[in-house]
Amino acid sequence: MEIFPIQPVGVSSLRIRETSPQSDVRLPDVAPKVEASRETEVFEEALSVFASMTPRRLREIASESFQREEIDADTYRELSTELPLQSVDRNGNIMDLSSLTDDSQFDYAEYYRTQQSLAEMIGDMDMSESYSKILDFFGKTT
Repeated sequence: MEIFPIQPVGVSSLRIRETSPQSDVRLPDVAPKVEASRETEVFEEALSVFASMTPRRLREIASESFQREEIDADTYRELSTELPLQSVDRNGNIMDLSSLTDDSQFDYAEYYRTQQSLAEMIGDMDMSESYSKILDFFGKTT
């Protein structure tokens, strides 16, 4: 049995021939980056409040918000539950959370963003929705 090389029909070589000159794209020709909307800026600013918060303070805020019926029972439960001893970050690295105490500062905004994106990546839409509710709560709370 013989094996023949595959060649495109009608093309004698694999070199690409340009039939028309390509226009030179310069930086000014590129559309400017769209500015972040005011709503996005407000959301990011609200999340920054939860970027350095103690677990004790987060539980207090969750309790007050639950009593005012600003959050549902599932969101309250998630916010008042202790964090796991270890967690996975966006890069797949294991983070040790065992040294976190009630008075330690912790970035809850990043933690819940990461957990939401990981839940979406593995297809757990129920958990993703749960984390989304938490992030929405963070966005509304200043």
